[in-house]
Amino acid sequence: MILRSGVKFGLIGFALGFFGPMVLNPSSGNGPMLGIFITGPLGFVIGIGRGLWLRRRERELPIP
Repeated sequence: MILRSGVKFGLIGFALGFFGPMVLNPSSGNGPMLGIFITGPLGFVIGIGRGLWLRRRERELPIP
């Protein structure tokens, strides 16, 4: 669950950072680098954090 969340958020961040600048400013040549070096890895780290938080929350809540 933790890795799946990281990959999911990483792919979303990568896609937004890679394709977003190409759509908003097609003349910029550095747009895809944003997704590769910044938003993709940042999304992965945020996703890992979310997965850890959800896992910890599951362990704390008793199952009725």
